[in-house]
Amino acid sequence: MIDLLLTNGLVVDGTGRPRFFGAVGIEGEKIVYVGSSTPAAKKVVDVQGKVIAPGFVDIHTHYDAQILWDPMLTISPWHGVTTAVMGSCGFGIAPTKPEGRNNILRTLERVEAMSLSALHAGLGQDWGFESFAEYLSLIEARGTAINVGVMIGHTPVRLYVMGNDAVEREATPAEVEEMAQLVRQGLEAGALAFATSVSTVHYGFDGRPVPSRLASKAEMIRLAQAVKEAGTGIIHYNVARNAEFDDYLAVQKASGTTVCWTALLAGQLGRGKHREVLARNRALIEQGYPIYPQVACRPIVSEFRFDSPVIFDTWKIFGPVRAAQSLDELKTIYADEAFRASFRQELTGHGRNDDFFSGGAGEGEMRRASLQLTEISYMPGNESLVNKKVCDVAAERNVAFADCLLDLALDSNLQARFRTPLVNFQEDEVEEIITDPIAVLGLGDGGAHLSQLCDACYATHLLGYWVREKGAMTLERGVQMLTSHPAEIFKIHHRGKIEQGYFADLVVFDPDTVGASPLSRVNDLPAGADRLISHPLGIDSVYVNGTKLPPPGAEVGDRANLTGHVLRWGGKQSVSLR
Repeated sequence: MIDLLLTNGLVVDGTGRPRFFGAVGIEGEKIVYVGSSTPAAKKVVDVQGKVIAPGFVDIHTHYDAQILWDPMLTISPWHGVTTAVMGSCGFGIAPTKPEGRNNILRTLERVEAMSLSALHAGLGQDWGFESFAEYLSLIEARGTAINVGVMIGHTPVRLYVMGNDAVEREATPAEVEEMAQLVRQGLEAGALAFATSVSTVHYGFDGRPVPSRLASKAEMIRLAQAVKEAGTGIIHYNVARNAEFDDYLAVQKASGTTVCWTALLAGQLGRGKHREVLARNRALIEQGYPIYPQVACRPIVSEFRFDSPVIFDTWKIFGPVRAAQSLDELKTIYADEAFRASFRQELTGHGRNDDFFSGGAGEGEMRRASLQLTEISYMPGNESLVNKKVCDVAAERNVAFADCLLDLALDSNLQARFRTPLVNFQEDEVEEIITDPIAVLGLGDGGAHLSQLCDACYATHLLGYWVREKGAMTLERGVQMLTSHPAEIFKIHHRGKIEQGYFADLVVFDPDTVGASPLSRVNDLPAGADRLISHPLGIDSVYVNGTKLPPPGAEVGDRANLTGHVLRWGGKQSVSLR
């Protein structure tokens, strides 16, 4: 007699094979039965025709700090995620020396828009680890509600070896060798991957480029060789906009492993350019090089305020804004006509910025479309403006778009919020990208940019919008994209499929109602910091290693009862040490 039987379900097993009506049996942490009969079980749950699918695998999160105070990894499990990969883009928190902690947190504050007060309050003074191995062991000791894999990041490794010089110069050969040993040791301790970023939009503490951006090609190759020496793991490579295939190929050859690069998004290179990128990437795969683009199924939307105008963070004209020490200084800058003239010039496409939002060859159409869609999401003292497009308000007031933005900001003491789609909002192109067989779905960014965006709900969005409403793919393919495909790319073993012997990570959902709610803002982070959240629709239950998770918003209770695993070496040694 098995422990648990989920019966009367529409089984979508994650492989892409056709669905069937049947049952899934669980014994302990494993799936022991998949079929159409009803074996004897101690507990039987009738799912009443809902879908039984493997738990979703999210390969792009930033819960590295949050997991230490929030073992539920809110909000990912709400939306069916049972395995999350942390340390994306090389921005982890281990290894870190005690004297380097502040710079690590200030880097996360800047590059991933995390609340510095929340980070300090959540982590405290004594983090309880220094090495990467100690960090993994601490997560295991404290417990996690879902399974987590951790990538060892280039930025903490470089800061650990070089200190503040990591943002000033290239490394010496001796420093590169020390970094290589740290990467190898991290992988041998259980890291799923080595992660790095060369993105020109990634800035850390003091507005300096993140450490990995200063790495020479020789450093990149040597760290890739360290992955090969460890004999495990893959490479996650962030470039933001321009695909750097020569670099991907170089680190793939040096490491001998899979390279997953971030990100291929609609509109980032101009209309239709994604087809050239897909074709070139496909050719490399056909030649035997396992190099895959990571893609997103939601528009990349940012909410920002002018007291921290993150989407303009890299613009040269915002240099005085970055240096301002008070709200009054910021307001003086925004009222200055010379600054406004420069801002108008940039927003109309005549400036020289080269960043994710404005400038760059072929981006004029995207920029104009983005501006047309920018909305006011919060306007204290004038609620009638909320959800109105800024361009419409500008037309009503007969002022330039740039001036309208700044006027609204000043009228609200810089508290007004604006919602801007940056890229990936041209749906015809998004559909072409996410339905390409080589695309790997990710970029949920759970744990990051919490006050600006919320894409950790991308799994339910895919099933509700792209599968059910748009019919862009079958239910079977949609589930496969959320489960076995990312698990296989990241070499996560025995998860992502409903098969005998696999871990019992399962999601039960209603295919007719599954989706993600509109965003709402809450203040539930340490130190009362705010974040945007999306509630799940149509999710009935989520099981991790055979145990049903509490519903969204429920108290964690005793951490000793949390059943998630730290997936060392992709899950081969996945039994918790607790």
